[in-house]
Amino acid sequence: MHRAFADAPNRAPLSVEDAQAVILESLAPLPVERIPLVDSDGRVLAQAVVADGDVPPFDRSMMDGYAVRAADTAGASWERPVPLAVIEEVPAGCSPTRRVGPGEAIRVMTGSMIPEGADAVVKFENTAEGYNRNVATVHVRVPARPGDNIAKKGEDMAKGSVVLRPGVPIGAAEAAVLATFGVAEVAVYRRPVVGILATGSELVDVHEPLSPGKIRNSNSYMVASLIRAAGGVPKLFSAVGDSVEAMLAAVEPHLDELDALVTTGGVSVGDYDLIPDLYERLGATTRFWKVLARPGQPVRYAVRDGKPFFGISGNPASAFVNCQLFVLPGVRRLGGWAHPLPRTVRARLVNACSARRSSRIASCARACMKRKGSFSSRWPKGNPRG
Repeated sequence: MHRAFADAPNRAPLSVEDAQAVILESLAPLPVERIPLVDSDGRVLAQAVVADGDVPPFDRSMMDGYAVRAADTAGASWERPVPLAVIEEVPAGCSPTRRVGPGEAIRVMTGSMIPEGADAVVKFENTAEGYNRNVATVHVRVPARPGDNIAKKGEDMAKGSVVLRPGVPIGAAEAAVLATFGVAEVAVYRRPVVGILATGSELVDVHEPLSPGKIRNSNSYMVASLIRAAGGVPKLFSAVGDSVEAMLAAVEPHLDELDALVTTGGVSVGDYDLIPDLYERLGATTRFWKVLARPGQPVRYAVRDGKPFFGISGNPASAFVNCQLFVLPGVRRLGGWAHPLPRTVRARLVNACSARRSSRIASCARACMKRKGSFSSRWPKGNPRG
């Protein structure tokens, strides 16, 4: 038996779904910390936010215009406008002091509190006076219906309702909600620090010249970008050759600083595929090796003291697939995401593609989504490998 299989509990490759389940079940979100709202963009909310009041907090105007009684405008037309006495003006941020009675109107701005007695707002454009101020009488040219241009108290969010749940990444909309309810300090999950080690004696760094048999290390930078997009903090180590001792020297002194480790290369069954030996020397327990995915079949997942180790392929296409399917869900799980798995959509394939007949293998290809739910794919030439 090859040493790659020796410590793996699975003798046959796992399905993508089973492998993802193993990863998510083995991990828990990192501790919670509190940060200023202004610094919370991209972080993951750790506590539910409950509305401490209604939004809007009062019936408010959705237009610049006149608050009226809808019944008073019945029969209004451009030829025969209905006159109403203007008794007050209420800018946004001020409270009306008078009640709208029969034949009366109050001039209001967008966001103004609706005065008592009014049940509709007629926008300026539907009056003869238009935007003119300081008019004693307004002539309404379009009949209003009850509720026109009024946002009712609590119609957006009602007091006591849960407006944000834990596990939600904070973006522009979430930041606005947090500010609306006075959450100046936000409880978020700590961002996972993820070590990235590229292995392979053929690798040189991006600033180094190429020599025969060498290639530049692109995987570390690709993985780092994906980690950042998933809310993690990448920590890149310099690429090392095919030596367990060199790998140990690179990462072992830093393990306490890391919440996860990603290694690229050395994960298959070649003579210089040493990641099984590295993980064993680091004291990590392998949870699975190999999955039913192409590209990206060789992938090793191990755990040491609750920290995940992801051994992914050195082939860039396979490494990208491994990251999307396994590494990023694990990083999101550590970061507290409520839904850490990749988003899936159902669409109609508009061009033919070939794949192995086995329905158990998840064959991955680049695709371009188009409108109306169809997409086209660019399938790798030959059999997808790695």
